[in-house]
Amino acid sequence: MSGRPTKVVPAGARLAARKRAERAGRRRVLLRRTAIALAALLPVGLLGWVVLASPLLAVRSVAVTGTSRLTAAQVLAAADVAPGTPLALVDAGAVIRRVEALRPVADVQVTRGWPGTLRLRVVERRPAAAVRTGTGYLLVDDHAVGFATVTALPPGLVRLQVTHLDPRDPSSRAALAVLDELPQPLRRTVRLVRAASPAGVTLVLADGRSVLWGGVGDASLKATALRVLLRMPGRVFDVSRPGVVTRQ
Repeated sequence: MSGRPTKVVPAGARLAARKRAERAGRRRVLLRRTAIALAALLPVGLLGWVVLASPLLAVRSVAVTGTSRLTAAQVLAAADVAPGTPLALVDAGAVIRRVEALRPVADVQVTRGWPGTLRLRVVERRPAAAVRTGTGYLLVDDHAVGFATVTALPPGLVRLQVTHLDPRDPSSRAALAVLDELPQPLRRTVRLVRAASPAGVTLVLADGRSVLWGGVGDASLKATALRVLLRMPGRVFDVSRPGVVTRQ
């Protein structure tokens, strides 16, 4: 029987060809997966560049609100945020620390207003009392922090007299705490609060009479006893122990 001869391929050659085909297939799969991964990462990388490096989302303005004693320029100088800084990279904690270093500032909040505004909301200290100085009066908040000097005592503000004004001084804190807990009708008549010790707070009233108030606490009982005593003659009234009050 005649015909074309059958070509015989050695087994070793067949195995080599199969391995080459498998390697080529694996390369194609790897290239395809790499392309898919790069296609997925490209938007992420582009977004990261836009947020962290692009001028599209950089600081163009810093808005300051809540100031009355300070000017916006003073707050901006303390905040020290350079225009063009990526908004996402602004260190809000550092900005807060710098602005709170201004004595009139009690608190500040930092928020980002996309695409390019940094907002600073400032809460200024409120005067609770004033300490007389050589040139005027130092305004003091309810934490015994002195934050501003004025030439005249503001109307309605009580003078504070302590040996060492300091937020950590127990006498300073006691004097301001007593002032804060006074019933409003009594507080309106107080012109001076002094404290030689935390338990030795004295009130001087508008008519010059003095009240030995003592320490913090029992404000309602002391005020009730004082209302009775003030109807009697005397210049000094002691309500430091509301159960045993005296007058002189």
